[in-house]
Amino acid sequence: MRILLIRPPYTRLKGVGQSPYFPLGLGYIAAVLRENGYEAVIYHAENPKSKAECVFPDADMTFNFRSKSYHRYMEILKDDTHFVWTEVRQTLKDYRPDMVGISILSVEVGSALKISQLVKEYNPSCYVLWGGLHPSFLTDESLMLPEVDFVIRGEGEYPTLELCRALEGRMPLNSVESLSFKENGNIIHNPVRMAVENVDDIPFPARDSVLYPETFDFKSLGSMIVSRGCPFRCTFCSSRNFWDKKVRMRSPGNVIKEIQLLKETYGTNFIMFWDDSFTINRTVIEKYCKSLIESKVNVSWKTATRADLIDEPLLELMTKSGCVKLEIGVESGSDRIKKIISKDVSNEQIKKAFSLISKKGIGVGGFFMAGFPDETLEDLAETFKLMQELKAGELAFNIFDPMPGSNEYEKCIAEGLVPKNPDWTNFPFWPDAYYVKNIKREDFDNYVNMIARWLYDYNNKFTTKLKRSKHLIRYLLKNDPVFLIKKVFKYLTRRKKVHSASVTGN
Repeated sequence: MRILLIRPPYTRLKGVGQSPYFPLGLGYIAAVLRENGYEAVIYHAENPKSKAECVFPDADMTFNFRSKSYHRYMEILKDDTHFVWTEVRQTLKDYRPDMVGISILSVEVGSALKISQLVKEYNPSCYVLWGGLHPSFLTDESLMLPEVDFVIRGEGEYPTLELCRALEGRMPLNSVESLSFKENGNIIHNPVRMAVENVDDIPFPARDSVLYPETFDFKSLGSMIVSRGCPFRCTFCSSRNFWDKKVRMRSPGNVIKEIQLLKETYGTNFIMFWDDSFTINRTVIEKYCKSLIESKVNVSWKTATRADLIDEPLLELMTKSGCVKLEIGVESGSDRIKKIISKDVSNEQIKKAFSLISKKGIGVGGFFMAGFPDETLEDLAETFKLMQELKAGELAFNIFDPMPGSNEYEKCIAEGLVPKNPDWTNFPFWPDAYYVKNIKREDFDNYVNMIARWLYDYNNKFTTKLKRSKHLIRYLLKNDPVFLIKKVFKYLTRRKKVHSASVTGN
């Protein structure tokens, strides 16, 4: 069998986006399939294939610009002649898959469905498999779509392998664990497979399986994870439920081996650890850091964690091992809201953490959210106040979306803020999202737009930009000074263009 694994386009269609990144989840699935004799490649449709595409980093956008971008995405879903859909058709024609597997977040349902339709147009006999967060929690709704043949719920590597074997007649479909499928007009849910206990047993992601490798930049292939799962109870997040409330850590030797492979194969000197909370197990993290130092792999790295999971001795060790940036999930400056969303970290803990991180010379960023159902203008004011007090190298500000699999999603349905069966291809995601009970829509929009304008100016001050880019500047000065000059010029040009667009409303 030939399997094409796809990350559907979203920010690319909006005209905003992030740096091209390697899709780790699909990389792991491709590795397991290839290890067992199957042909599997990854098509990351988020990555622009041409430098002519105008894609701005999402962090630089004001909410007005983002809103227009989301409506652009909705229009492109209806445009069969758009060049991205032409690209999808050509990829299907060139690779000739027997099955297409699509990894999906809720915001990507529209483009995932569009790709599924194009697959069936290409070959009605080609199987379409959905996986990832959205179909894992809304399985029946996903399978009601005529273009979707199968859904794998939860961890996907070995269920996908078993599905391929079943489609070849080597085992019955009803024995494929974690699989849901349609049979005689009914939806069948097989029992969920036990999570892989020893994650060292899973082969490293198949980074060499990507189609169009030229669409990835020099940082992309340095994406890694050292753990699976999160034990915390944040009500807006579905990660805890997706991973069945377990946390499984890789061994230090296994992590170092992958980093060495990245350096030797791709020349990677910068690692991005995409774990939910990197420092969740202090003992293991200390071993990682000591192994990094002792192995002399000499890489810089960044990651994300919680403010209550770091202290000065740990930060010192992380710095010595190459940590150059930490991103902290703050969410809200209101203790009342933090209690409601089970974010059990006080403002004092957050301020102390930011101060300690900066003291150790590590870049620090903060993630904030607004628009929780129980929020008031007073809560928003407290969030804005904390944002201003932290003096972080970078701040991100998002509007709450009710995500399937989270407690807040169920709460929004129970309180009538979200219909029981919403149309996910036409769902008001941020920045157009509005699920607040205690603030009028106009007042809410005015306040978050005020924060967004302040944030744009703050994040794009030259001093702030320089502060958070020190590690990248050092890397480029040493390895590619010409590229650094190009990035500086691009930044100046983009800032002028985006600022003009946000002011004029274009």
